[in-house]
Formats: sequence, C-alpha cells, structure tokens
Amino acid sequence: MFTSIDDLRERPSMIDMKQNPNPIAGKHLALVRRTHGIDPAQIQPQAGQLYHLSGPGRSGKSMRCVAEHWVAHALVQGRTVHWVDGACRIDPARFIPLLEAMGAEVEPCLARLYLSRGFTLHQLDRQLERLPDELAITRSPMVVVDGLLAMHSDDAVSSLESRTLLRRHTNILRHLAHQHHTAVVAITGLDHGPSDLTRHVRYLRRHSQNHLEGTWRGRRRQRLLHIVHRRSGIQGTWQPFQRDPQTAFLLPKRRLNPQEVASSVGVLALHHTES
Repeated sequence: MFTSIDDLRERPSMIDMKQNPNPIAGKHLALVRRTHGIDPAQIQPQAGQLYHLSGPGRSGKSMRCVAEHWVAHALVQGRTVHWVDGACRIDPARFIPLLEAMGAEVEPCLARLYLSRGFTLHQLDRQLERLPDELAITRSPMVVVDGLLAMHSDDAVSSLESRTLLRRHTNILRHLAHQHHTAVVAITGLDHGPSDLTRHVRYLRRHSQNHLEGTWRGRRRQRLLHIVHRRSGIQGTWQPFQRDPQTAFLLPKRRLNPQEVASSVGVLALHHTES
C-alpha cells in the first residue's frame, strides 16, 4: 500500500534530508536574500512510490535541479542511484557543486551514480526493461528517469506505438517502485505547455502516487522556480540551500598569504628529466 506525501504522520524516508546548518559557508562570497523557500524535506520522494515531476523547458528541463538535489543527498549517504537519461542532456558535473556544498567527497559519490542514456525511444525501452535486474544487484533506493517522453515526439514513432510504449513504461516504473521498494522519479514537461504530448503527461500524472509541478516566476535574470504539490497544498520557491531568513554575507575561509598564493602556481609546473 502506497504512502501519500500529504500524510501528516511521521513516516520513514528514503533519504535523510537534514541539511548542514551552513552548507555553503567557506565556498564563495555571496549575498543571501530573504525569500520564502519551500522545505525540501516536505516534498522528498518516498520508497515504493512513482513521483512525477513536470515543469517548463524541453521535457521538464527546469525540474532537473529538484531531482539532482535528491540524488546528491542519497549519494552523500553512501547509496547508489540509477539515472536514466531519455533526453540526451545528462551532465555529471552538475552534481559537483551540490556534493561540495554538502561537504562530501565528489569522486566516491559520483562513482555510486549509474548513468544510462537512450538515443531513441526503443533504446530507452530496453534500458527501462533492464532496471529490475540491475536493482536486484545494486539495491538502489532511488531511480530517476529524465525526459521520459522526450523520444515520443520522434517522427519515426507512430501514435499507436507511442501510446503502447507509454503504458508499458508506466507499468514498469510502478512495478519497479512497488517490488523493489524504491523511489522512482520521472521528469516530463507540463500538460498545458506547447508540446503535443499533453495527453501522455496527464496519463503519467494519473498513474503516479505523487506529482510536483514547477513554473518560472520573475524576469529572466531574476526568475525563480516555484513548485507546487497540489495534493497537499505545499508550495514555495525552490532554494534548498538558502536557509538564513535574514540577509547575510558568507565570507570564504582563505589564507591571504601572498607567498602561499604565488607558490600554488607551481603545482602545474612540468618536470623534465635531465638527459
């Protein structure tokens, strides 16, 4: 039996979302503004559920930051995570700032991230089909499928085949979450956007246990991602690391010794053997 995210009772979580009180201190000089941000712990994925993320951008590109935040927390705790890229846009370097902000070692964490990419809809189908066997080995608590519907707009895919594969992939993900008791996150575009796949998005939303929708607010240079969980009414701006309610300056911890700064250039020096 699935647990709803809007259940007010205490429930075990897949990952511990407790954050460092000052996760980005000592990194850069920055100005933290006073904003009303949403608590990431209130919308975190739960084991055994299919979580649908939809937002603006191509195939929900704007919602990647939410899934990446969840994945980074799981990696920091020593868990393995599977990320299936259905939109050909995965960039592991995006996890580096998150892992550094959480005070974790980057290379060991990224080594626990299993990436796979599908360049066509049929390649994506094979990757999703192999997930149950892979999870039986890794016992990963989280699976992310980014751009689940991106390949459905291919001209080589008929409407009938697209609908058939959508039902098949949805059943695979639901069965995967239930049988392996893992959190499955699927990222798509909006159901009221310019895409022709609005029916596909609505179908996936109906068959998901939870749904999170994001929209842009503000001007381009100052726009922020506003996310809404309509079942529970939880909403707010996505700013997981800005926890200080007042304006504050974060000063980096640096040594201002000119000799030490000058000597750091020697790290890249080339050493030649004498002939």
